[in-house]
Amino acid sequence: MKEILQRLKMYLDHKSIGIIDLSVVLGYNSPQKLYRLFNTENASPSCQIIEDISNKFYDLNLNWLFNGRGSMIMEPQEQNDYKEKYYKCLEEKEELYKTVLKMVK
Repeated sequence: MKEILQRLKMYLDHKSIGIIDLSVVLGYNSPQKLYRLFNTENASPSCQIIEDISNKFYDLNLNWLFNGRGSMIMEPQEQNDYKEKYYKCLEEKEELYKTVLKMVK
């Protein structure tokens, strides 16, 4: 099993989530692709699976998941930092749009 899958399994074990539960949480109709992922030699998760997991499990440190760096669980402060940066970026983007609209008029 590739290291990313080993770390994902560690996270799921930490959360006491099995493959069937994970498929339900991710909104999959069937757990088959997750079973194949964990039971096929040299399998790697698709970008879609990683995106689905990251959208449902906000405390999972993706840096840890991908390369083993940092802690498995992000501290609430780290989660808030990303949200604050995202909101600030949105505000800056809105201001930029307003400036461009004024220039066009």
